[in-house]
Amino acid sequence: MSVLVSAGPQGAWAWAGLRLEPEPAISENGAHVGLPEAQRRIEAASLEQVWLSQHWRPDGRSFELRYARPPGGGVSCTLLCRMHGRDAASASAAALALRDALSSAPRHVRVQPIEDSQELHTALVPFERAPGGLAEVRKRLTWAWLNRRDTDFSLGVAVSPLVGDAVSWEPVWDALARQADPTVIGVCLEPYAPPQDLHSYLRFLAQEYGRLCRPGQPNPIYQQYIAPDPFALRAAPLYQDALRVCSGRAYRMRISLAAVGAAPLHLAELLAATISPLNATFDGGAVARAVPPPESEAAWTNVTGLHRTWLDAAYRQEVPQPLGEREKVLADLVDLPQASAAFRFPYEIPGRPPLFVTTRRSEAPPARPASVPVQGDPHAPTFGPGDPS
Repeated sequence: MSVLVSAGPQGAWAWAGLRLEPEPAISENGAHVGLPEAQRRIEAASLEQVWLSQHWRPDGRSFELRYARPPGGGVSCTLLCRMHGRDAASASAAALALRDALSSAPRHVRVQPIEDSQELHTALVPFERAPGGLAEVRKRLTWAWLNRRDTDFSLGVAVSPLVGDAVSWEPVWDALARQADPTVIGVCLEPYAPPQDLHSYLRFLAQEYGRLCRPGQPNPIYQQYIAPDPFALRAAPLYQDALRVCSGRAYRMRISLAAVGAAPLHLAELLAATISPLNATFDGGAVARAVPPPESEAAWTNVTGLHRTWLDAAYRQEVPQPLGEREKVLADLVDLPQASAAFRFPYEIPGRPPLFVTTRRSEAPPARPASVPVQGDPHAPTFGPGDPS
């Protein structure tokens, strides 16, 4: 069986997967000799953006790059995908079709389908039960109570975009390989077509914050002007950027980390700084947050099912009021360059120690983070037969 299926009254979900590793021809045959490392990264990131764009279909699909630190050391990589169908057979067929389409990876990646159901289950459900160490990387939220009273809302909230530079992921993979306990990083993307009401809402906020950036006159009788709102000066360009994101191919993104031991916050912070580096004029568009125990079951369900259930304590980032549904969408909405910054395929640089567990370095398959649970994880999907073949 090459798919896993969870069926219910509302239809069925099916999952399939691919095993990924750096293409040896790129790192061993001198194809990039003479190219600066930064140029190699830019070229790889450009190819990955093309790949992401080719698979933008807002049909309910989601796909996740899963990097793992197995017990034997090194780093393994899988690409998992999920599709929905009216029953197990249609969901399985859709998942297999998506897996086959995703297998046309950029040339610096070697791809093999995962045909063994136990290996697929281990990739999707990497630990026997929900681990204690769960963390999330999110787009940064900023908020402030507005100084102006000539507006319909008193609390301002804005979302920072990711920088989207082609920064090296080697420090992240190296830190993952050095983890004392089995650890997993998952970057999940769901192609998304923003509805018209979200466009309208963003236009309203962009115009309103733009108005609050200018001096105001709260009373037409008195010629006393009030100063521009400090938060509006910061939020107005962010909402203009959000409008731009909604006008193109957008994705909803979740970045999750799971470890057997404590929450790998140091690794999450390194990942946040990698996908959106800090610089002299920008305080970083990503933050790391540990998942509190009351939300661990929902967070683990996101990981094992490729879902993106909202985790209020982990995602709200100390904003003093609950976010509305539109703000929740903006909190994980990214455009193609931002998605590519976080959805990086494995690669290796010639002359450096290898980081990835690959078939060419070992005849044995990559070591698995954990065995398939005998009783089953109560927070994982209940898998049943799905592949009619």
